[in-house]
Amino acid sequence: MVIHHGAAVYVKDGKEQPIGPFSGHLEELVADVPDAAVHARAAHTRFAVGVPSYMTGLGGVVVGLALLSGPVGWVVIGAGAAMSGTGLGLMGSGLTHAIDAVNIHNDAVRDLRPVAVP
Repeated sequence: MVIHHGAAVYVKDGKEQPIGPFSGHLEELVADVPDAAVHARAAHTRFAVGVPSYMTGLGGVVVGLALLSGPVGWVVIGAGAAMSGTGLGLMGSGLTHAIDAVNIHNDAVRDLRPVAVP
């Protein structure tokens, strides 16, 4: 994973691939290392659940603040905040799994290179 022109991209075999939504094609890129593929799947799943949860929760907070008053508004705000927090936690976990997938893959690929003979 590198940053080029202000955007993060995956690099494999010298080819750059932009990182798409929900960790992009990471699972395909690291599929040759099973341990890395497990982390890539976890990253995708956690992003796929975390982002919508976060956005839905923020929407709930906005609706609670803007439209509802009284006890119902506070319940909607609380539920929205809890859902946003859960989504944020899942997104953080997804990022950690994506980085782990890249690192595990890179370490395994380095170990498979032929050793130079002096």
